[in-house]
Formats: sequence, structure tokens, C-alpha cells
Amino acid sequence: MMHLIAIATTLIVVSLSTASAHAQTTTPARGLTPEQIAMSESLAAKFDQAAAREQARLKTFANRPLGGALQRSFNVFTNYLVVAAEMMPESAYAFRPTPDVRNFGEQINHATGAHYSFCHQAGVPPGIQRKAAPNLRALTAKAEIVKALRDSITYCDAIFAAATESWLMEPMPALGGSSSGLVPAIRAHAFMYGNVHTAEDYGTITTYIRMSGFVPPSTALHPPGK
Repeated sequence: MMHLIAIATTLIVVSLSTASAHAQTTTPARGLTPEQIAMSESLAAKFDQAAAREQARLKTFANRPLGGALQRSFNVFTNYLVVAAEMMPESAYAFRPTPDVRNFGEQINHATGAHYSFCHQAGVPPGIQRKAAPNLRALTAKAEIVKALRDSITYCDAIFAAATESWLMEPMPALGGSSSGLVPAIRAHAFMYGNVHTAEDYGTITTYIRMSGFVPPSTALHPPGK
């Protein structure tokens, strides 16, 4: 008897959970207005530097396929980060989707700090001076947060430009961090992993952007059907 009651209880819980999930996935969220979409596309175009950065990449990395590929991935997602940081108004920098996550400004600062960490994780090539990230906890205003983000990108760009193909291919005994673990790998691994992290940071803030009434740059710069 107790066994039958347990089975019945389980079926009820599963049924209720399924119904709840169905209700959540079939109830459409309120979409952005045409005016919000148009404004997002206009702002994204204003701050987009993709074309200029691609021209510089092609010139800098001629006959350097490994470094060029790493720089290309870095360019794509850091451009989205910068456009997003510029698009969001100062008032939205304190916004957080839930109480237990970083606010928008803190998330941009997190990306900035990660750039420093990953770009010199494997050391720095000859001619480059290692730099530390600024005190990111002290940066709360939009202007200073955006400047720090741009500075971190400039720092990584200099490392990419100075890194020869042979330097990138040099083996290192341990690359990684506390969360990913340490692995023996070539220097390029640190930049590959860094680019993955930058893409993850951008993916994270797309929620903040849409909830603040904007279209994320990756869509605003490439609108469907246009």
C-alpha cells in the first residue's frame, strides 16, 4: 500500500512539474518594440569597430595563420562587449537580472580582468611589458568601466601582434587556472581558452541587454532579413 502511495505521489509531482515547465516555455516573453529594435541597431552601428579591426588584423597577421585566427576570435567577441558596454545607459550599469549575480557594470569589469589574466597567462612575448589589471572594484561609473575594457583589449592586441607563430607553439608545462585545472599545452592554448571565456562573458550579458530594452550587438549588427 505504501509503495502504491509513493508511486502516486511521484506521478503527481512529475505531472505538476511538467505542467509548470510547459507553462513557462509556451508563455511568450514581452518582445522589444520596433522603436527599441531600431534604436539598438543604430547604437550598435555607431560603436561597431569590426571592419576597422579586421583590416588591421589582415595587415598585422599576413602569413601568420595561428596568431591571425586567435586575433580574429578575440576581435569578434571583444567588439560585441565594447558595443554592448557603450549601448547600455549609465542607469543600467547597476542592473542585475537576479539578486545573486553581478550587475552589468561588474560583469563588464569581470571581462576586463579576464583579458589581463588570459592574455599573459602563458607569459608575454619579447618586447612586451606585462601589465596588471586596474583596481576593478573601484570602477563603478560607465565611462571608467568602458575605458578599462578598451585598455584591456589594447593590451591583448599588443601581445597578439608581438607573438610569433613559433612563440605561440612553444610547449608550457602547466596552463590553466583554479577552475579549469592545469594542463601541459602550447602557449596558444591560453589564448584559445581566453577567447572562449570572452564569448561566455558576452553570452552572459545578452540577458542583461534584452531585459534593459535593447537588442544585443550580435543581432543588432546582423538583423534577420536585412
